[in-house]
Amino acid sequence: MGNEPLRTNDEKGALNIRGAHIHNHLQFLRYPQDSMGRYRDHINYDCRTLKVNYQEWNTVMNCKEMTSAVKQWWEIKSNYFDTILFFKTGKFYELFHMDADIGVQILGFNYMKGKPAHAGFPEISYGQFADKLVRAGYKVARVEQTETPAMLQIRKSSTPKSQKKPQVVNREVCSIMTLGTRTYCSLDVKLALLEEGGGKLSQDGDDQCGGPLLVIREVLYDQDNDDDQDDDDQGSTDGGVQPVCEYGITLIDAIRGTVTLGMFADDVLRNRMRTLLISFHPSEILIQGGGRKSIEIINQNESYPKSTALNKEHARNLERDDTVRPWNVNETLQELHRRKYYPRSSRKKSNNNNNDVSRWPIVLKMVVEGDANLCLSSFGAALFYLQRNLIDREILSMNIVRAYIPAAVTSVSAGLADNNGEDTITHMSLDGTTLHNLEILTNAVDYKIVGSLWSKLNYTKSPHGSRMLRAWLLRPLFKKNEIERRGDAVEELIRGAGNLSLKEARDSVLNKIGDLDRLLSRVHSMSVGVSSGCGSPVVCNDDDDDYDDDIISNEYHPNERAVLYEGKTYTKRKVSDFKNLLKGLQKACQLPEIFSDIDLDPNGFVFKLVRLQKDGGLFPDMVESLDWFMDNFDCEKAASGEFVPSRGTDPIYDQACDTVNQVKEDLENYKQEMIQDHLKPRHVAQRSWKYANIKPDSKDKYLIELPVNVQVPHDFHVKGKRGTGQKQINKYQTPMVVELVKELEQAYEIQQTRKAKGMQIIFAKFDTQRPLWAAAAQATAILDALGSLAIMAGNPGYCRAEILDCPAHQQPSINIVQGRHPVVENTFHSSDFIPNDLQLGPNPNNMDDNTENGDSGDSARLLLLSGPNMGGKSTMLRQTCLIAILAQIGSYVPAESCQMTPIDCIFTRLGASDRILLGQSTFFVELAETAAALRGATRRSLVIMDELGRGTSTFDGTAIASATVKHLVERSQCLSLFATHYHSLLDEWRNAPNVRLGHMQCIVDDENENETTTGSNGNITFLYTLGLGSCPRSFGINVAKLAGLPDEVLANAKRVSEEFEDEMNGVGSDTEVGTAVGPHVSDEEANNHLENIRQLIACQQFDDVLSVWKTIQTI
Repeated sequence: MGNEPLRTNDEKGALNIRGAHIHNHLQFLRYPQDSMGRYRDHINYDCRTLKVNYQEWNTVMNCKEMTSAVKQWWEIKSNYFDTILFFKTGKFYELFHMDADIGVQILGFNYMKGKPAHAGFPEISYGQFADKLVRAGYKVARVEQTETPAMLQIRKSSTPKSQKKPQVVNREVCSIMTLGTRTYCSLDVKLALLEEGGGKLSQDGDDQCGGPLLVIREVLYDQDNDDDQDDDDQGSTDGGVQPVCEYGITLIDAIRGTVTLGMFADDVLRNRMRTLLISFHPSEILIQGGGRKSIEIINQNESYPKSTALNKEHARNLERDDTVRPWNVNETLQELHRRKYYPRSSRKKSNNNNNDVSRWPIVLKMVVEGDANLCLSSFGAALFYLQRNLIDREILSMNIVRAYIPAAVTSVSAGLADNNGEDTITHMSLDGTTLHNLEILTNAVDYKIVGSLWSKLNYTKSPHGSRMLRAWLLRPLFKKNEIERRGDAVEELIRGAGNLSLKEARDSVLNKIGDLDRLLSRVHSMSVGVSSGCGSPVVCNDDDDDYDDDIISNEYHPNERAVLYEGKTYTKRKVSDFKNLLKGLQKACQLPEIFSDIDLDPNGFVFKLVRLQKDGGLFPDMVESLDWFMDNFDCEKAASGEFVPSRGTDPIYDQACDTVNQVKEDLENYKQEMIQDHLKPRHVAQRSWKYANIKPDSKDKYLIELPVNVQVPHDFHVKGKRGTGQKQINKYQTPMVVELVKELEQAYEIQQTRKAKGMQIIFAKFDTQRPLWAAAAQATAILDALGSLAIMAGNPGYCRAEILDCPAHQQPSINIVQGRHPVVENTFHSSDFIPNDLQLGPNPNNMDDNTENGDSGDSARLLLLSGPNMGGKSTMLRQTCLIAILAQIGSYVPAESCQMTPIDCIFTRLGASDRILLGQSTFFVELAETAAALRGATRRSLVIMDELGRGTSTFDGTAIASATVKHLVERSQCLSLFATHYHSLLDEWRNAPNVRLGHMQCIVDDENENETTTGSNGNITFLYTLGLGSCPRSFGINVAKLAGLPDEVLANAKRVSEEFEDEMNGVGSDTEVGTAVGPHVSDEEANNHLENIRQLIACQQFDDVLSVWKTIQTI
């Protein structure tokens, strides 16, 4: 901001350009200070607040004092300096000063005339422009008028003379929208929500506007205390992870109103955090203290904005202390109790304990009682942010709190005689590295969905079904019976009548029900604010002893007071959401009928999903409940603002209606009594008595009109007259009528109030049955996910995997016949992709129960794979993992047959990349990923490694690769595929019983047959078939020829390769290497040295390795 501003044109009506407005000349904006007077370079600078120099404004503007409206804007801006204010003025939202600059730049607005920067747009366009700014990374605050001019006049008249009278209508911040706190209210446009996709990732993988808010609290471990630990025995303190830090995390899904809490340790690569980020794809992240500009910072101490609400009780409910400690656990718990987001137990049970958490959501209750302070700390920061953004009660009142359990492997020693540890495993673990390397959700090139396993698997019809399937993909099952149960369900849906019913269900129901989860959350949000009556969202328990009447309603929220001019449009949007939800649930009710004629397994998954509870299933019977809402909620009248609560909907409204009818009856009885006993002549009074002004909005209601010649009692007071002479009609008022009219007006007022909240009452009544509707949403989501797997199973060449038992005495195994890569095969014509067989562990078809340890004589657990570059090694590794994942989510797999024992975790070491910003080289990342596999892998794991050791010298790389293979074979005893170009490694393990050598076959067309022994740069043809044994060479020069390297480079490379190979083999003129080593070192001694080096590397005693290596060199 060091550039000098342009000169402002002070002429009246002048149009100033960008950089020439008044705010460009204000020093308190050019060099901003926060509310505590700290500049931007201060470590505790608060970017949310601004210290406004009002005197400087007056000087620059050449005025004595700010106007009331200008001062009101600056007072609000001083609390929301990092936020764009949409400042309501009449029917328009206005942007001023630096906010107007952004509006012109991002939204394409034009500056209005005048010295201050100024732009605006009509209220109806709020959703469109707010969405565009939020997607550009800005926060948007909606500042509404919460007072009409008439209300301002009343406030003026009631202001004491000793105080300055208000000059401008009151305004309050009603919402703050960010990427992670969007709830898509009725002011938002439909297009924004459609682009969000209701939870389904768009085809280009951009889900930034639909991802949750993530709050992270990190604590680093003191590594000095761990230096003397034995990594082999003590390092795996948390499921195989060598911890260097611990996280407490909170995820807020604002669209669906869910909170997810978690706490876990992590390693140096932050694998678990990477897994979380890939799995949830957060759109906004909050961290403690410093950080990058793209991440929201929550400091240890934060200021909290003062409410501008006129009602002191409303302001008290909206405010916190001037200084807030968001990350403080005790302060968080105090605030949760003060705001009463969650109910307390009955007074009898709680013994007046104001800190009781017995009726809080079970996960949050366990976090509090278990002293999971890191988790609570992150939740406190999330609470602070939700409160500032004014959606705290909307989200937390959903009472949906879930636990995040990170990917973890229960370490099971290979030598144990039992499998008790395996019994505790419920799901296959896929960490962030594996999700990336296997391209589960996005491809690894441009991070789009196209080319990922998800793009191949997702055939769902509904957004919530898509989310369910995605959750299954990220957490495949491990228990054999659960995998088979899901597989049985898929099989029922692909055969005969089941397939026909599934097709009908997908086309006529699942494709039309919408996003039930989101709609349920919207209806809940629209019901918040009703504070009493049967429709109250807190009325859910008939036991007065258990009823907590202290729960605060949402009536204090500024939205309840906002003066909106497009209310009819917003009402239509609300009705549309509710109507879509009712129709969606009605569609869901058709599922039991669609599947009614099918003979399903009574114990099967599908039976439970599509049979009503009364018929032995789990699908909720909600027809009667839905019919009530269809009968009592006229969508067309509600959309036009003419909705009237039907009888039985709202007891308060019903009572007001009864009062109105009773008063009208009393007025009629009073009329008859007066005519019979007190008025003369009676027949004239009977004929002429008329009540005037009987409409609810009339003034001077129920004046009695009688001719002037009718004699009336003395308490009939004339309030007006019309006509003259004998035709004059007097208008009387009596004490009795005054009392009755007073009672009538009170009833009318209640009627009007409750009628205005009529839709909210309906929504709240609907929300009290949310468990019923949520059960239907869950059932349809599961059926949709199963249907997607059934569509996948119908692809040609797919089979159902056979899941095998794996008792403690038996080795794990995987046997794939003609397996294919489920994604890559789609890039070829149907007959072009080359399938391959793979067997690791004992072949189940050749198992002999009498064979010791289940060893069939061909039970190699590790495949040492060689072959040329581009020959298909990586594809082979990846497709094995993907087939295992598909099998364990219950899907059919691309193979002729597949038999496997369940896998508890997949570890991958593929590709090459550094993390330069973290100071981690390519080789470091490679070894850290290898370390995670070696520490975490159990006998039930699957490990794939591609070209380990290429980031260092050949000798070091070979040694590390050899030691890794030894660890996988002898210690982990897991199923492994290890691709390498180290031919010495192949020779070393050639005869090992638990290792099988294989290679990807190819044909090289040699121009000179004599070159076959020395290596050729002829044309190479990849066969992509897995053959037995090792590959004689890597054919790197042949691949270099394919890549188009110049002929001169290829010729030199070939010559150097031949010379190096001759030297290694002791051939040629320079034979000193061979003669120097040969006479002094026997084969036995060489093997002893090699074994010694392996053991030292395995124990990470690298100094000793160096000493041994130097000793060998001197021999």
